[in-house]
Amino acid sequence: MHLLSYALPLVPLCTSGVLAELLGPSYPAPRDLTSDSSRVAVSWKNLNSTLTASLSGRGGSNASEISQLRNLTFSVGLFSIHDPVAQQRLQIHHTSAEVANSSVGVTKVDGDSIYRMASVSKLITVFAGLLELDSTDWERPLTDIFPEMASIVRERSGDLRPAFDTQWDKITLNAIAGQMGGIPRGGGEELLTSYAVAKALGSQDPAETDPTFLGLPPLNESDPSLWQACWGSNRPLCAEVPYAEAEGAREPVFLPWSSPQYANNGFIFLGMAIANLTGKSIDQVYQESVFEPLGMTSSLSNPPATNDPNRARSVIAGPIEGFAIDAGVTKSSGGLLSTTNDLAKLGVAILNATLLPADQTRKWMKPGTHTADLRYAIGKPWEIYRYVHPGSGIVTDIYTKLGDAGNYGGMLAVFPDFDAGFSVLEASSLPTRSSSALLLIDLIIDAVVPALMEQAAVEAQRNYVGTYRSSLRGLNSSLTLSLSPPTRPSPGLVVTSWISNGTDITPYVAAILGGKTARLVPTIPATGASRQVAFRPYTPTVQREVGSPQRLASRLYDVNDLFLLDTASYGGKSLSLLVFDLAADGRATAVRPPAFRVKLERQ
Repeated sequence: MHLLSYALPLVPLCTSGVLAELLGPSYPAPRDLTSDSSRVAVSWKNLNSTLTASLSGRGGSNASEISQLRNLTFSVGLFSIHDPVAQQRLQIHHTSAEVANSSVGVTKVDGDSIYRMASVSKLITVFAGLLELDSTDWERPLTDIFPEMASIVRERSGDLRPAFDTQWDKITLNAIAGQMGGIPRGGGEELLTSYAVAKALGSQDPAETDPTFLGLPPLNESDPSLWQACWGSNRPLCAEVPYAEAEGAREPVFLPWSSPQYANNGFIFLGMAIANLTGKSIDQVYQESVFEPLGMTSSLSNPPATNDPNRARSVIAGPIEGFAIDAGVTKSSGGLLSTTNDLAKLGVAILNATLLPADQTRKWMKPGTHTADLRYAIGKPWEIYRYVHPGSGIVTDIYTKLGDAGNYGGMLAVFPDFDAGFSVLEASSLPTRSSSALLLIDLIIDAVVPALMEQAAVEAQRNYVGTYRSSLRGLNSSLTLSLSPPTRPSPGLVVTSWISNGTDITPYVAAILGGKTARLVPTIPATGASRQVAFRPYTPTVQREVGSPQRLASRLYDVNDLFLLDTASYGGKSLSLLVFDLAADGRATAVRPPAFRVKLERQ
């Protein structure tokens, strides 16, 4: 790895921690992910080499752990809105013996291989809903949409038992899309079904056939009200009643808006609601709102039939029945199929606000609730990982949706700070599939996130670092910027010299920018036809020794940027704002500090 020649050495913090500053990037998003000199391309190549060596038995010290991926068929791809070549060039594929020797489907996977993607489907369902529904629809209670639920609520209105009765009239589409409905989970194991299947297969083991083995009372198996609702046609061992009616009678997990809780039912109901409110089938919604506009020609809402040419491109792990199953009403929760190339189109479209307006996209890509773990938050339906860069303590939020069901799974992940993301699609009939897939995702994150930060720093040095001077005759004004690297605290741009109207104001930069160690970071990126990007100064959070009192109130202003940014102005113009003019290649050509009423040209 080549190290940057950083102009300004900084003293590391004495204790490690997380910088509790504002959300957002430390540098503008990198544009080059694929050239031979790109840190991202180098890291991706190293990841590919490590995987190849380990899967072939030639790996080093961590080969034994990575070798478990040998039995996992997977396709991985990176994408970026600034470097379209990444979508094709930065892919890794591995075909396990199970798929390579399969008598049906593809025997060597690539970017066009079709996988079932399980709960990644939930993300596409929400995306389609955002495109098809208006804001008032998202705040409608489910009882407005499902008469069966309204009837249940009316029947229980005089004797509501919150521990037993799900309050469907208090649960909105927003609540279920954000995993905050508190509703029955759905998609879990029904022991009645398990016992019936075991008996049908001739099992004599009471643990598999007799509920009294677990101390459960015997039930009348001929009572249809005891069985789960059928979620597709021609299903055995289920109740032929409307799905919303059967699930509507079940007990809640939480009160609405109490705690995040993963519920497949929420996305089953969301898909049904979208179809109800639009007057279209959910298949039509996916096709018309997402797949066709984005050219996702290999993405499907139904598995390809035997005589469908797409069957030959499909990844089939285990029995064909598991791949070809009709998902029925669960389609919107986990029944969609896609490819690496198509998921790249989806990821780029989300980041680039291709279909959903940019302001709505930014609103969507925010957490809706915490979890009890500081590393994870929940969105709609985002599962948000908070990656902490070890050298700087800076946080990069990774917006993901994981899929994991049966023999198939995957993930779509996007990095708003870097305008990039990746997808994983995987399959195996072995019980180690889930753990292997999560290991693969960890390897990708550990390879990609630091490399994106490093590449952003490389490009920031090239595009912004240097001296800017006034071109007006007789005006002695200049600004010199250097780079604070991502391996040290407070990464960003740093002011090393500032002369205004002949006055050296460098000693007063701390007062102007709000702190002695202020770093300049991008706050409003160049978008559309605009070639201007705004930077603001952030100052690092004061770190405390491990074990010191928390004193949450006393430390409030340690997060000073949140409360103090943009507090000072001169003549109505912010002192803390710098606006750069950019050339088409992203290089800064000039900078304007509005409060100083001057334009400084890059030298």
